[in-house]
Amino acid sequence: MKIIPGILISGGILAGLSIAEIRFVNKTFDTFHKGLTEIYQKTESCEATHEDGTALQIFWEEKKKLLYIWLPHTLVDQVDYHMGEALGYLYQGNYEDSLPKFELLLDMAETIPRAYKILPENIF
Repeated sequence: MKIIPGILISGGILAGLSIAEIRFVNKTFDTFHKGLTEIYQKTESCEATHEDGTALQIFWEEKKKLLYIWLPHTLVDQVDYHMGEALGYLYQGNYEDSLPKFELLLDMAETIPRAYKILPENIF
């Protein structure tokens, strides 16, 4: 009789962790997407500065430590790589080359969390 309560408690813990993971990943990428959208719009109008990018990078550096727990390292590393390139172009004042990198980052900020939601296409 002790086995059934143990299984139920374990299932509850796993469900709770799954919900916490989904919420954390979604919240992080929502905030990241908002920051990327802001910097993308500034870059389009050639008003973005390296400091704008640095603020976004600081946010990402803080959050990626926890994202490594929930996401594959390659996904986090890809965001790092493209962010570094976008900010490098921004630092040089090369707005034209940084725009595609920010577009890619915006797309990643939308698709990465969607891959971890409980949706039929992710299950079957």
